[in-house]
Amino acid sequence: MLNRFQTLDNAGKEKLHAACMEVLGSTGVIFEDDEALEIFKANDFKVEGNKVFFREEQVKKALETTPSEFIIRARDPEKSVRIGGDHFALSPGWGAPFVMDADGTRRSATMDDVENFLKLVQGSKYIDMTASGMVAPPDLDPKSASAELLASTFIYSDKPLTGNPSGRQNSVELLEMASIVWGSREEVIKSPVSITSINPTSPLIYGPEAAGSVIELARGGQALLISSMVMAGLSGPITLAGTAVIEMAESLAGIVLAQLVRPGTPCVCGGTSCGADLRLCAATIGSPELLKLMNISNQMARYYGLPCRYGGGLTDAHCSDMQAGMESALTMALSLAAGTHYMHQACGILGAYTAMSLEKFVMDEELAGMVRRALEPVEFTDETLNMDAITRIGAGGSFLMEPTTAMRCRTEFFLPTLAYRNNHTKWVQEGSPQMLDAAAKHVQERLAAYTRPDMDPAIEKDLMAYIDTRRGSATTAA
Repeated sequence: MLNRFQTLDNAGKEKLHAACMEVLGSTGVIFEDDEALEIFKANDFKVEGNKVFFREEQVKKALETTPSEFIIRARDPEKSVRIGGDHFALSPGWGAPFVMDADGTRRSATMDDVENFLKLVQGSKYIDMTASGMVAPPDLDPKSASAELLASTFIYSDKPLTGNPSGRQNSVELLEMASIVWGSREEVIKSPVSITSINPTSPLIYGPEAAGSVIELARGGQALLISSMVMAGLSGPITLAGTAVIEMAESLAGIVLAQLVRPGTPCVCGGTSCGADLRLCAATIGSPELLKLMNISNQMARYYGLPCRYGGGLTDAHCSDMQAGMESALTMALSLAAGTHYMHQACGILGAYTAMSLEKFVMDEELAGMVRRALEPVEFTDETLNMDAITRIGAGGSFLMEPTTAMRCRTEFFLPTLAYRNNHTKWVQEGSPQMLDAAAKHVQERLAAYTRPDMDPAIEKDLMAYIDTRRGSATTAA
């Protein structure tokens, strides 16, 4: 099959692998966490100060225990997802401090926004996972903010959880609150009920938040998304090949630590590395450079036998305009076509991760549905070849009234909710509606139709009590 994306041959993969091993073995990776350093020392890694050096055989040993695919369980077992192999999962946008309203007003996020995004996720046909902290309200008590966001996530959605990657204490909170929901710590440890993004500080640093989260979550049996965002020309070399080396070295370093803590810990490598507009010193997540790095990362993930994270409904645009649609479509469609297994930030993101939009969420959601349908294989069977109909209708005929057309007209094609397909005259008669108008209306319909998933009242009460303990804690979440 012709694929115009660059395909790395074995020599190319080996060259990139060798460069990663040189970085890990000679340059090293900083770990700003005492327990992480002790774990490395106890396993015969070279440690100088807070810098850890990796031998190739140590990396390969860790990869041997890292699963190539795994399941994340949901409260509703029917919604559990498999990641890796031929399977992929989509997770919504995450972490934005601002919300962009339909009228173009950008404002700080609120808990109402948190709940509304969770409601959209719960009712989505195309988004597989929920996420704690899709938006970050600034007025929450810092001691309990992570717990409040996580409790809302458990209450408003029963889909598999993408955790809040904010540090060791928040990782402990995730495990403790998941134990409330699932009944015991043993049940949580048995197999993953969450996956959490771990974000190294490029180049080649695991801060206390990232390193601590790896340790706590691996120890607790949860899946890890080792996710680098190297910016070529800023936090990585100006060349994309060099940036790919930094990204992969960072991912491998975190995976090694996770396997030392708990062999068999599910890990996804990759990230959202991208170019930078050096005129502005700004990351460019809607750029072709991100797509090139995505393509390399996916191929190297397969080389290492790992699932890969990349892409999303990504854009640098600050409103849901042509730029946002163009960039989001490219980053989502091409990433999934290239084999990405886990797509974070799939829906709702604006302004290079700084804002979320309810309207863009449902537009990205429709995009996700279109991409999923485009990637479904066409079946060639006696029934689908439909030779009887071709023979009956013959040359010059119409298939509109053919019985198989009526049988399949609602299933054979993707039928959008938001995209406008009627003729120009009808469009003008209806007031020349834009997709943003349709999205705003659809958001309100979806929110009105939301049904909260079942949860034992005793569990919800225990979650609220846990939040109260965090409010009374003297320790602010890291």
